Amino acid sequence: MNSLDKPIFRLAIPSILTALSTPLIGIADTAMIGHLPDVAFMGAVSTANLIFNALFWCLAFLRMGTTALVSQYHGAGDDRASAGILYRSLLVALFLGAVIVLLSPWISRAGFALAGGSAEVQHWGGQYFAIRVWEAPLTLSLLTLNGFFLGTANALAPLLVTIVANVVNVGADYALIFGHWGAPKLGVEGAAWASVLGNASALLVAVLLLIFRYGSHVRAWPERIWDLRPMRRLLQTNAFLFGRTLCLQCAQFLMLAMVSRMGDAQLAANAVVLQIWGLASFAVDGFAHAAETLVGNGLGGRRFVEARQMARRIILWGTGLGLGFGLLYFFALQPIAALFTRHSEVVDKVAALYLLIALIQPLNAVVFVLDGIFIGANDMGYLFKAMAVAAFVVFAPAALILVYWLDGGLYGAWLAYNCLMIGRFLTLWPRYRSDVWLRSFVEKDEEYQAPVN
Repeated sequence: MNSLDKPIFRLAIPSILTALSTPLIGIADTAMIGHLPDVAFMGAVSTANLIFNALFWCLAFLRMGTTALVSQYHGAGDDRASAGILYRSLLVALFLGAVIVLLSPWISRAGFALAGGSAEVQHWGGQYFAIRVWEAPLTLSLLTLNGFFLGTANALAPLLVTIVANVVNVGADYALIFGHWGAPKLGVEGAAWASVLGNASALLVAVLLLIFRYGSHVRAWPERIWDLRPMRRLLQTNAFLFGRTLCLQCAQFLMLAMVSRMGDAQLAANAVVLQIWGLASFAVDGFAHAAETLVGNGLGGRRFVEARQMARRIILWGTGLGLGFGLLYFFALQPIAALFTRHSEVVDKVAALYLLIALIQPLNAVVFVLDGIFIGANDMGYLFKAMAVAAFVVFAPAALILVYWLDGGLYGAWLAYNCLMIGRFLTLWPRYRSDVWLRSFVEKDEEYQAPVN
């Protein structure tokens, strides 16, 4: 431990807890639906969840872009500019949420057509989607508020908000899926309503935290909220992040489209692996979020050497956490998979992937932390280009060869996904070793030059 670790862990530990609890909505839905009698229910919810993940992750620039810009202005001590970013991002979030609700019938049909699956999977998935889509404005507003909290180096607020969302969701899942506590037994539709209730409760808590903890920011309404210069910078930042995430989602949809045509058991196994994979990635994201804030604060305050030192130290801690998850999955993937479903054929298919899932985790951790570093530096243009190369130059050809040409099945699909992560590392690591990212923020605003070291 050294002097850099205190601020890192002050942000990383709450962020890790937040990140670990973030996938619980999907995990709770998958686990509880997995104990219903028909395995198609599990495939339906997992496919619908992937469509929502595609939507919300593609729009996760509302969280990441807000964190990146607010952290830099917070590091520079400019609260009015931080408030301006918050309000502009909230307006964008509400607009996009309304668009998703209005276009939901077309989004659902297109998503399930691309994902494939049996007729029963598509029917129940559509029922789930039609209800859960009403959470879109709530979720996007939460992304923005959590991005603001993280940008001001407050990792406890997102933790509280996420805990509320998950406690309400898990309780409502138990009540509405199975008809407990006097609630109607709604099955798949109950899982969707539980998600909506969880996000509504979380948004209420987030707004209260904003009002009582950030009164000065709330009152610092920007004089011209649609001022072209800050709005243009916000939209440019968000556009690059959107493109980056869209590339990743294209890769994930390609894999889902291939797996869904292998049969319901393979699709269910893929759903379980995605949840297990997500646990590790969300945990390491706690350090990535710390990197966003601390690197952004350092660059905003012109502390370039400190930003480099923080980045190096966070990579070290993230890699250690990734190694821990790798060991866990190497020795215990099968019993972990059994927690998600009672269907033995699904558990066996997950267990067969233990080497692929375990060995890649340390490299995954480095990739996730590098993402956080470049987001904090607002080096969004390079992140977009790097993800495009990894998705379309590395992953897509590997998936087509391993799944179709070599008939690798589910194993081939996940081997191709490992290739995606290797491609991301090979494009991000040389950028980190250079000093270009240290100048990416200041070159946009002022004539400062970061020292090379």
